[in-house]
Amino acid sequence: MTATVLAEPELPTIEFTSPMPGFPEHRRFVLVNAGEDGLIYTLRSVDDPELRFLVVPPAPFYPDYAPEVGDQVIEQLASTRPERDLLVLLVVTVGERADEATANLLAPVILDRSTRRAVQVVLQEDLPVRAPLLDA
Repeated sequence: MTATVLAEPELPTIEFTSPMPGFPEHRRFVLVNAGEDGLIYTLRSVDDPELRFLVVPPAPFYPDYAPEVGDQVIEQLASTRPERDLLVLLVVTVGERADEATANLLAPVILDRSTRRAVQVVLQEDLPVRAPLLDA
């Protein structure tokens, strides 16, 4: 199944079903709109507000990006309407200059808007971990 890529201005607390790699103590986040255009968000840790991940919906930057979301992920998120409720977000790494920003296409965050559960998934596809964001 292919997840629908949606933009969502702001969500309540999101519970990661497994922690993001390198952050085992952090499972609860809030998705906050970080720009007026609705293209940039931060995933901010509820337990440590200093911990933030910059994320973007893929469609404005990579219109052909359509990750396959397996049944195991859908079950993990307790998703009952994946075609409608799944939101795909890409983790962005910012360089010293804005034009050095990259997006991780290999490991998107998949979020179910109804259950408010999320997971970062490593796809079984040949995709870059650091795809230039502004060249997209």
